[in-house]
Amino acid sequence: MLSEEDLLSRITKVKNLREECFKYLESSTQEMLTHQIILAIAKLSQEKKGPVKLSEIAQEISGISDKSKQDVIRLTMEKNLQKCGMVEKLHYASNDVRYALTGYRFQKVRKIESFRGDSEEPVGEVFELPRSTWPIPDEFFILQSKKNGYEEALKKINSDYDAGKLPRGKYEDLIRQLTGSLNQVVNKINSKFPTIEEVVGK
Repeated sequence: MLSEEDLLSRITKVKNLREECFKYLESSTQEMLTHQIILAIAKLSQEKKGPVKLSEIAQEISGISDKSKQDVIRLTMEKNLQKCGMVEKLHYASNDVRYALTGYRFQKVRKIESFRGDSEEPVGEVFELPRSTWPIPDEFFILQSKKNGYEEALKKINSDYDAGKLPRGKYEDLIRQLTGSLNQVVNKINSKFPTIEEVVGK
């Protein structure tokens, strides 16, 4: 099974793609099946928080999941997206095969040949799939909302105290309570989602 940690690492890492593979992400190819497959897997993976079946991809793209549609999608993935390392095929059982994207953020790179050996240089900005398709657990957004709420409450209490609306004793009690609650939430975010907040906050 693909772990939550592995799935989240696919969001935080930027995957390099050669130009011949990066084209599958560009808007000029959005009518192509390859582009539709990428978005379908992303959308379904976000909903399921995990890899998806071929029949589900076919259903999402064409509204039907008969064998002929599945075969076309499977061959397209094998010849293009899997070959480029953009889609991973996972065998859960002999009759249970699923697919997952290897990344959600991509950097186009150009091959550079020199006497020192081949290397790559980045071309343009990092491309992101729509953030609404990132398979981020609901728990992260709940914790982030709590964190934001505590931070806003602390600002309000400090403002009220500066304006003379709160006595010192009450102010100190509230600051202590809210700071403790905020630290608990921050520690939980840092332990369970150490890199997600940095990426989502960009």
